[in-house]
Amino acid sequence: MHVQFRKCTSDNDFAQFTLFFMRNRLEFSPMFSLSDTLVHILTFLPDSHLILIEDERGKLIGWGHYQYLTADRQPDPEGEICYIHSVIVEEKYRRSRVFLKGFRHLIRQVQEENDHVKQVTFHADANHVYLNRLYSKFAQLAGEQEGYYGQENIYLSEINQLASYLRMDAIDVK
Repeated sequence: MHVQFRKCTSDNDFAQFTLFFMRNRLEFSPMFSLSDTLVHILTFLPDSHLILIEDERGKLIGWGHYQYLTADRQPDPEGEICYIHSVIVEEKYRRSRVFLKGFRHLIRQVQEENDHVKQVTFHADANHVYLNRLYSKFAQLAGEQEGYYGQENIYLSEINQLASYLRMDAIDVK
Protein backbone atom coordinates (compact mmCIF):
# COMPACT_ATOMS: atom_id res chain seq x y z
CA MET A 1 0.00 0.00 0.00
CA HIS A 2 1.43 3.30 -1.10
CA VAL A 3 0.94 6.38 1.07
CA GLN A 4 2.09 9.94 0.65
CA PHE A 5 2.61 12.76 3.11
CA ARG A 6 2.11 16.47 2.57
CA LYS A 7 1.88 19.64 4.58
CA CYS A 8 -1.60 20.91 5.36
CA THR A 9 -1.72 24.45 3.96
CA SER A 10 -5.03 25.37 2.33
CA ASP A 11 -8.51 25.91 3.74
CA ASN A 12 -9.58 22.78 1.86
CA ASP A 13 -6.76 20.81 3.56
CA PHE A 14 -7.92 22.00 6.99
CA ALA A 15 -11.54 21.13 6.17
CA GLN A 16 -10.47 17.61 5.11
CA PHE A 17 -8.46 17.23 8.33
CA THR A 18 -11.39 18.44 10.47
CA LEU A 19 -13.87 16.03 8.86
CA PHE A 20 -11.43 13.13 9.12
CA PHE A 21 -10.70 13.96 12.76
CA MET A 22 -14.40 14.12 13.63
CA ARG A 23 -15.05 10.74 11.95
CA ASN A 24 -11.99 9.10 13.52
CA ARG A 25 -11.91 10.83 16.90
CA LEU A 26 -12.16 7.54 18.80
CA GLU A 27 -8.78 6.56 17.37
CA PHE A 28 -7.41 9.68 19.08
CA SER A 29 -9.02 8.63 22.35
CA PRO A 30 -11.81 6.09 22.96
CA MET A 31 -13.64 8.63 25.12
CA PHE A 32 -13.24 11.66 22.80
CA SER A 33 -16.63 13.22 22.14
CA LEU A 34 -17.54 15.33 19.14
CA SER A 35 -17.45 18.46 21.32
CA ASP A 36 -13.99 17.42 22.63
CA THR A 37 -12.85 17.15 19.03
CA LEU A 38 -14.12 20.58 18.05
CA VAL A 39 -12.65 22.24 21.15
CA HIS A 40 -9.32 20.48 20.51
CA ILE A 41 -9.24 21.72 16.91
CA LEU A 42 -10.15 25.29 17.87
CA THR A 43 -7.69 25.36 20.77
CA PHE A 44 -4.60 23.81 19.24
CA LEU A 45 -4.74 24.43 15.51
CA PRO A 46 -3.81 28.12 15.50
CA ASP A 47 -0.34 27.26 16.89
CA SER A 48 0.03 23.88 15.19
CA HIS A 49 1.25 22.22 12.04
CA LEU A 50 -0.39 19.30 10.26
CA ILE A 51 0.82 16.64 7.90
CA LEU A 52 -1.86 14.96 5.84
CA ILE A 53 -1.46 11.28 5.03
CA GLU A 54 -3.10 10.11 1.80
CA ASP A 55 -3.47 6.84 -0.05
CA GLU A 56 -2.44 6.35 -3.68
CA ARG A 57 -5.71 7.93 -4.87
CA GLY A 58 -5.28 11.05 -2.73
CA LYS A 59 -7.88 9.99 -0.13
CA LEU A 60 -7.07 11.23 3.37
CA ILE A 61 -6.18 8.26 5.59
CA GLY A 62 -4.51 10.02 8.50
CA TRP A 63 -2.70 13.00 9.94
CA GLY A 64 0.27 14.09 11.99
CA HIS A 65 -0.28 17.04 14.36
CA TYR A 66 2.60 18.88 16.05
CA GLN A 67 3.63 22.29 17.35
CA TYR A 68 6.75 24.11 18.50
CA LEU A 69 7.21 24.99 22.15
CA THR A 70 9.72 26.87 24.25
CA ALA A 71 11.54 25.21 27.14
CA ASP A 72 8.71 26.64 29.30
CA ARG A 73 6.19 24.68 27.17
CA GLN A 74 4.73 27.83 25.56
CA PRO A 75 3.78 27.83 21.86
CA ASP A 76 6.45 29.58 19.76
CA PRO A 77 7.07 29.19 16.02
CA GLU A 78 10.81 29.18 16.80
CA GLY A 79 10.57 26.97 19.87
CA GLU A 80 13.26 24.41 20.61
CA ILE A 81 10.82 21.56 21.27
CA CYS A 82 8.71 19.82 18.66
CA TYR A 83 5.72 18.41 20.51
CA ILE A 84 3.87 15.75 18.53
CA HIS A 85 0.25 15.91 19.64
CA SER A 86 -0.96 12.96 17.62
CA VAL A 87 -0.55 10.81 14.58
CA ILE A 88 -3.56 8.83 13.42
CA VAL A 89 -3.59 6.45 10.45
CA GLU A 90 -6.47 4.24 9.33
CA GLU A 91 -5.90 0.77 10.71
CA LYS A 92 -5.46 -1.01 7.37
CA TYR A 93 -2.49 1.30 6.60
CA ARG A 94 -0.68 0.83 9.92
CA ARG A 95 2.59 -0.79 8.96
CA SER A 96 6.22 -0.37 10.03
CA ARG A 97 7.08 1.03 6.61
CA VAL A 98 4.36 3.70 6.84
CA PHE A 99 5.46 4.58 10.40
CA LEU A 100 9.11 5.04 9.38
CA LYS A 101 8.32 6.92 6.18
CA GLY A 102 5.94 9.23 8.04
CA PHE A 103 8.31 9.86 10.94
CA ARG A 104 11.11 10.69 8.49
CA HIS A 105 8.80 13.07 6.65
CA LEU A 106 7.84 14.78 9.91
CA ILE A 107 11.47 15.23 11.01
CA ARG A 108 12.44 16.61 7.57
CA GLN A 109 9.51 19.01 7.64
CA VAL A 110 10.47 20.17 11.15
CA GLN A 111 14.05 20.68 9.97
CA GLU A 112 12.87 22.82 7.05
CA GLU A 113 10.47 24.89 9.18
CA ASN A 114 12.44 25.48 12.35
CA ASP A 115 16.18 25.09 12.76
CA HIS A 116 15.91 25.88 16.50
CA VAL A 117 14.39 22.49 17.37
CA LYS A 118 16.61 20.39 19.63
CA GLN A 119 14.11 17.93 21.10
CA VAL A 120 11.06 15.98 20.04
CA THR A 121 8.48 14.99 22.63
CA PHE A 122 5.22 13.03 22.57
CA HIS A 123 2.88 11.15 24.89
CA ALA A 124 1.39 7.67 24.99
CA ASP A 125 -1.42 6.22 27.06
CA ALA A 126 0.38 4.47 29.93
CA ASN A 127 -1.74 1.33 29.37
CA HIS A 128 -0.99 1.06 25.64
CA VAL A 129 1.67 -1.66 25.77
CA TYR A 130 2.50 -1.67 22.04
CA LEU A 131 3.06 2.10 21.75
CA ASN A 132 5.12 2.27 24.93
CA ARG A 133 7.33 -0.58 23.76
CA LEU A 134 7.74 1.05 20.33
CA TYR A 135 8.49 4.53 21.67
CA SER A 136 11.02 3.23 24.19
CA LYS A 137 13.14 2.00 21.24
CA PHE A 138 13.99 5.56 20.17
CA ALA A 139 13.02 7.89 23.02
CA GLN A 140 13.52 8.20 26.76
CA LEU A 141 10.66 7.96 29.17
CA ALA A 142 10.87 11.46 30.63
CA GLY A 143 7.95 11.33 33.02
CA GLU A 144 4.26 10.76 33.52
CA GLN A 145 1.23 12.98 33.68
CA GLU A 146 -2.47 12.70 34.18
CA GLY A 147 -4.04 13.23 30.76
CA TYR A 148 -7.63 14.01 29.92
CA TYR A 149 -8.53 10.31 29.90
CA GLY A 150 -5.95 8.64 32.10
CA GLN A 151 -2.27 8.33 32.86
CA GLU A 152 0.16 9.17 30.04
CA ASN A 153 3.85 8.49 29.61
CA ILE A 154 5.93 11.39 28.30
CA TYR A 155 8.70 10.53 25.83
CA LEU A 156 11.61 12.72 24.80
CA SER A 157 14.34 12.39 22.20
CA GLU A 158 17.07 14.69 21.00
CA ILE A 159 16.32 15.39 17.35
CA ASN A 160 19.75 14.16 16.19
CA GLN A 161 19.33 10.88 18.06
CA LEU A 162 15.88 10.44 16.55
CA ALA A 163 17.23 11.18 13.06
CA SER A 164 19.96 8.61 13.63
CA TYR A 165 17.41 6.00 14.72
CA LEU A 166 15.39 6.76 11.59
CA ARG A 167 18.61 6.42 9.52
CA MET A 168 18.40 9.97 8.24
CA ASP A 169 21.30 12.31 7.58
CA ALA A 170 22.33 14.18 10.71
CA ILE A 171 20.21 17.21 11.44
CA ASP A 172 22.20 20.23 12.52
CA VAL A 173 21.10 21.53 15.89
CA LYS A 174 22.03 25.15 16.41
